[in-house]
Amino acid sequence: MAIAAVLMAFGTSAQDVNVDRVPVHRPLIEEYTGTWCGWCVRGLVGMELLRQRFGDEFIGVAYHNDDPMEIMYTNDFPSSFWGYPTAFIERSREVDPFYGFSGYSAGIVNDMEQYAAIAVNADAAVTAQWTSDEKTAIDVDVTCYFTIDEQSANYAIEVMLVADDLYGSGSSWNQKNYYSGTTYYSSDPYLGPWVTKPEVVSGYHFNDVIIGTSGVATGSLPSEIVAYNDYSYHYSFTLSSLPKPSLIQNKDNLHVIAVIVNKANDRAVNANRCFINDYHTVMYGDVNDDGKLSIDDATALINYLLYRDATLVNMENADVDNDGKVNIDDVVALINMLLSQTE
Repeated sequence: MAIAAVLMAFGTSAQDVNVDRVPVHRPLIEEYTGTWCGWCVRGLVGMELLRQRFGDEFIGVAYHNDDPMEIMYTNDFPSSFWGYPTAFIERSREVDPFYGFSGYSAGIVNDMEQYAAIAVNADAAVTAQWTSDEKTAIDVDVTCYFTIDEQSANYAIEVMLVADDLYGSGSSWNQKNYYSGTTYYSSDPYLGPWVTKPEVVSGYHFNDVIIGTSGVATGSLPSEIVAYNDYSYHYSFTLSSLPKPSLIQNKDNLHVIAVIVNKANDRAVNANRCFINDYHTVMYGDVNDDGKLSIDDATALINYLLYRDATLVNMENADVDNDGKVNIDDVVALINMLLSQTE
C-alpha cells in the first residue's frame, strides 16, 4: 500500500506529519541542595509546587551535596554556583528554587510557566523498560526530532535516573530547618508550615533525587540534522553499577529523564520523562501495548508521529521495521502486517 493511501485512510497527508509536529517545551529545572542546609527547605517547597503545577510535564532533578543522597562531587555538577540552595533553569540561568527571579513567594512557578511558553526547535520521547523480571537493569530509548535543518549541529542526549520518596534514619538524613520559629515567614502559605516544624526534621521523604546519569553523551546525535527526521539513542542502567545502589529503595519510585543538550553552550534545549515499564518481550507493531495487532496500533503510531505524545506508545514495539528509529516507514510496515493478516 502506498504511503499516500495509508495517510489518506486516516484523514491526513505527508505534509501534515511535518507541519503538525510542534515540540512541547518542558523546561528542565535542576536544584542543588543538602540535608545540612537549613535554607534548602525553600528548594524542597519550590520543587513540590512545580510538581503539583506541571504534573507529568514537570522535569525536575535534585542534586544533593554532602549527605546520603550525594552521587557526584560538586565539580561534576552540570552548573557552577556559590551557595545553597540554588537552581538552574535549562542550565542557562541561575534562580532561587522558591522565590524565582522575582523574589516573591512561589515566584519559581511563574518563571517556569514563562519558560514553558517559549517555542523550541526540538522535542524528545523517552521510554524505559526493565530488562528482566528481576529488575536489575533498565533499557532506555530516546527518540528526538528537530524542526530545522542544521549542517554543523552540536547536540547530545543525557539520560538520568531519578528516585522519589527517598528517606532514611540517622542524623545525616535529617533535614535542617532554619525557618523553624522564624515568625517572619509565618504568613507565607508555603513556607509558613515550616515555621512550626523543629529545627531538625527527621523522617522527611525526598523527591526528584538524581541517582544515575549517562552524562552528556558525545555522538548520541549526528552533526547534520535534517528537520523532522527521527534520531534515536539507547542507554542502559545497571543498578549494581550506580554510584550508590543503596538509593534504590523502591523500584516503583524510579523514573527516567532524557535531555537534549546543545553542547555549543551546554544549555538544555528540551526534556521529557517516563516511568519504567515491566519486562516483556518485544512485539513489533503492538504500538499501544495491548498484546495484539490491530488498526488501533496504526492509529496510535500515526498520532505519535503527528503530535509526539508517547504516553500511550510502546516505542520499542513502534519500531516496526527494527531500524532503530520510529518514522513513517514503520506506519507502512505496520499496515502491510495488518493487511497480511487478512489475506
